[in-house]
Formats: sequence, structure tokens, C-alpha cells
Amino acid sequence: MLKESHVFFIFFIFLFFSCQYKKDSKKEVEISQFAQSKQGMVVAAQPLATAVGNKILEMGGNAADAAVATGFALAVVEPTMNGIGGRSQILVRKTDGSFQSYNAMTEIPASYVSPDSVVSSGHGTIAIPGVVAGLVKLHEVHGSLPLETVMEGAIELAIKGFEILPGEAARHKLAYENIRGDVGLSAQMLKGDSILYQAGERLIQVDLSQTLTRIAETRGRDFYEGNTALRIAEDMSANGGFLTVEDLAKYRVLDGRIVTTQYRGYVIHSIAAPAGGGLVIKALNLLEPFELSLMNPAEWALLINQALALAANSRYEDYYELDLQVVQDKEWAKKASENFIVPERAAAEATVYRHGRQNMLLTNVDWSGDTWGEDSHHTTHFTTADCQGMVVSITQTVGPLFGSKVITPGLGFVYASTMGAYLSGSDQVPGSRPRTTIAPTIVTKDGETVLVLGAAGGIRILSGIVQTISRFIDQGMSLQAAVLAPRVHPMSVFDSLSGNYLGQGLQINAEFTPNNGWTAADSLRWVDAGFEVAPFERYGAFARVHALRYDKTSQLWTGVADADWEGTAMGPVKSICMTQ
Repeated sequence: MLKESHVFFIFFIFLFFSCQYKKDSKKEVEISQFAQSKQGMVVAAQPLATAVGNKILEMGGNAADAAVATGFALAVVEPTMNGIGGRSQILVRKTDGSFQSYNAMTEIPASYVSPDSVVSSGHGTIAIPGVVAGLVKLHEVHGSLPLETVMEGAIELAIKGFEILPGEAARHKLAYENIRGDVGLSAQMLKGDSILYQAGERLIQVDLSQTLTRIAETRGRDFYEGNTALRIAEDMSANGGFLTVEDLAKYRVLDGRIVTTQYRGYVIHSIAAPAGGGLVIKALNLLEPFELSLMNPAEWALLINQALALAANSRYEDYYELDLQVVQDKEWAKKASENFIVPERAAAEATVYRHGRQNMLLTNVDWSGDTWGEDSHHTTHFTTADCQGMVVSITQTVGPLFGSKVITPGLGFVYASTMGAYLSGSDQVPGSRPRTTIAPTIVTKDGETVLVLGAAGGIRILSGIVQTISRFIDQGMSLQAAVLAPRVHPMSVFDSLSGNYLGQGLQINAEFTPNNGWTAADSLRWVDAGFEVAPFERYGAFARVHALRYDKTSQLWTGVADADWEGTAMGPVKSICMTQ
């Protein structure tokens, strides 16, 4: 981790409803983690990517166009977390109210053979990338502007460069030895192949811009069948990888399997395996028998922790989720939750969260994303909405920090890590698309969109989404308060018999960050109730939620980016609806 001697402050975490401005070459980009607009909304993990998506909305594009623009831009400006060599899950609600989802996960190559010794990075961990195919499919089916127009923003960011934010710079520093260990990665991410870029310095990615240009000009075909595909295959063959031109040419985006549940008058829509939306559905079903609206936050957290542990553990028993009725089974949830410990009602008032400007030490933010398992928190999530009512929720990732730690020289993008140690608990056979916990989610009520959300952060994606939804529905919080409030997550213990990390419902890992964390009084309540508590004081370690809300009465979109990261929300001041 970073040394405590590097004492300087990050001033990009803002008080909600406040904003400031950052010069970006010739234009000003408004930076705020809270935004409202009647014309649509974009929420993403990096301000420049948010601005690229918002520009598309103002040009007359729809939510799908904006999502594609944002996704490609994030691949440029947040390469440690995601990229075009990665995987994604996409959930769309169309203007007619119907849903469509896309499985663009990485697929294990046909020739893959499990090695004698498990590796955590390198060419041998690289599967068939899905992000490009997923974004192009989203555009083909739902977009309205030309793909070349939609991708202009990402290509420009790669050609002209962008100023690296503190979080991205910190992750580069953590990965320094890995960067130096790969020729393509060091050429792209180091100055003179040896010197790290510092926060505020400009990173130019000419090779990536050329790859993106070929994608735009060929509607993605070059990546899977053209020059890019040939160069990928040649690099894999020369360095012990398994990916071939045949694998790339055969890759197809699959329709995702949408899983739903009714929850206190709302309908929750997410994506089943290989995505993690089934766990979101199970956790909410486990919570439904309890009167959470009558509990104060500390009491509420105890039920949340138990539901999250049981839902997370269920993935080992139903890996493929072939029967969605089983995933949605409320009778199972009701019976399984009968043994939950319900805290006695406390006379004390609910915890008052401390909302304020968070001028955080760089060393107190958990930027890493360099691990997997219970502490994993990589990945990126973004959401878009347009004035006509289409909404898109996408989670995009390369796995842990810089994924496989490989860039093919001349192509400019990192490949995801799929085989090997990272997803060792998943089904790693040729043709499979290993499970993850990414779970784009949409909440509706009476046929209207209410929330559009998702999260980054490994298994804690489940925690972030469930707690945000429950706080909004059960505790009546505004979306911004629900996203800002502190979270809990069950501790995990390695079970030698099953070889899995199992969540412990009675052991709480809790967010005790100074500005918006739980209090000592909360901890004492939990201990008194028989729970073990492990406080965690680093920001950004309990998932990063990016969410939208639509209010039918005011016809207003509200966007909220997680307060513990560098993301932003932005809505257009004009749109296609204003000209109709």
C-alpha cells in the first residue's frame, strides 16, 4: 500500500449539491457527484467519461448511445479497472418498458488446458474479450447515432491524452513491478518504459486510439476478424497464450437471463449467472419477511449482514442458476431466514450519518483493486438515461488491477484475467463464461423506472446494491443519502472442505470511515447482540455504487456517484426531446 509519508489531500470528493470546475484543455468539465436534469443523466467512475456520455445526449443520442460512448471512454481513462480487453454485463430498459440484457463476458478459449501450477497473470490467463462485442451489440440494437460519432470522445481522449486522477495514479504505483514485467504494458503506462505517471500528468495512448478507430470504422469486426484479431492471436501464440483467431471470430454476445422479484411493491430486475444479479434477488427476498422500516440503521445492518452472507454462499450451491424459479423462490427465502437473529428494538434513535465534505488523505482511500476474494474491489459501473425513458446499466471489468497485466505491443489495451488464480473457484473449461458478481440492476414500480444502479467491488457489489435499494425502499432515504450511508459486509472464512470463502452472517465487516461511517455506539449494539465486529477505516472498500433515480411527478432524473471514488453525475441541459 502507499506510504503514510505521502501526505497530501484529494479535493475531488465533494459535498452533495456542490460542484466545482476543472479545466480540460479547451473546455470546462463540471465535476459533481450529484446532478439533476429532466433531459437525461450519465453517472460514471471518471469525470471525463461522464462528460463524453453526456455530450452524446446533448447531440441527440439516446441512453444506449451515451452508454456506448461512456464505456469506450472509461476504457481509455480508467484502464486499471476496465477496458476493451475485458468483460461486461448490460441491462437495458427500452422506451416501451420492455427489458433486454446482454452477456458479454470473457469466454475461455477452445484449446485451454489447465496448467499444473496456477498462475495469477500473464498470457495464459487471457480469454476471449467481450466488451467490444457487447458495446457494439448495444449500439446496433438500441443506438441512434453512427458508431463513429459515438466513439469520437473516447478516441480523442486517447489521442490527445488526459490528466491522470489521483486514484488512477495510485493504482499505477501499486502495479509498478507488474507494469515493468510486460513489454506492452510498460510501453503504454510508463514514461520512457520506466517512470510512473503522476497525478495530473497527461497520459497519451496513440496505440489504443488506433485500435479504437479500427473498431469504429468496422463496427467492431476488426477486433474479432481483422488486423487487431491477427495481432492478438500472434501475441498469444508467441507467449504461451491460448487465444486464437478462430476463438475471436466465433465469439458472440449472448442474451442475458433477466431475473426479477417483487419487493414491497417494487420490482427488482437484474441478470442471472454468469452475472451476480441472482444474489441480489435472493438477498432482497431474504430481507422481505422483516419490518426493516421500523428498525434503526444499526438494527437494520444486522439483518442485512445475515442476508448478504446467505445469499453470497448460495452461489456455491447453484453455480449455473439454470432454473430462475429457484433463484426467485420466496418460500426458500422465507424458510432460510427463519434462523436469522433479529435484534431487540432499541430505544435509541437511529444513527445520524455525518454528511460533509470529505477532504481525505490519499493514503486513507483503498484505491488498490489489486486483490481478489473477499477483499476484491476492482471493476467499473456506469448508468445512463435519456429524456424518452430508455435506461442502461452496465458493469465492465478486467478483473483485478490491470487484469492479466498484459498489453499486446501496438494495440494499447489490457486483457482481462479470466483463467488461473483469479477465478479459480469458477468453471474454467473451454467455451465457459465464468461467474462473477457484477449485477446491473433496474428497479421499477407501477410500470415506471425508479432506480437504475450497479456497483464495482468484487463480492461487495452485492452489498452495495442491496443496501442502496433497501435504504431507499425500507428506510425512505433519498438516493443520494442511500448511496452515501455507511455499509456492512459479512466477513469471510476459508472453508478447507469446500475450498470456498464462506460469508459469516454473525461476523460484520463495517465501514468506520471518519466522515460518513458507523459509530462506536453502533459497534457496541452489534457486540451486545452477539455479533463479532471488524471495523474498516479505508474509503472505497465497500463497493462503489453509481445510480440514477427517476421521479415521475417532477419528471426529473437524479444521478449520484459514490462519494468514495472519483466518479461524477451529469445531465444534459438540452436533448432531442426539446426539439420534438
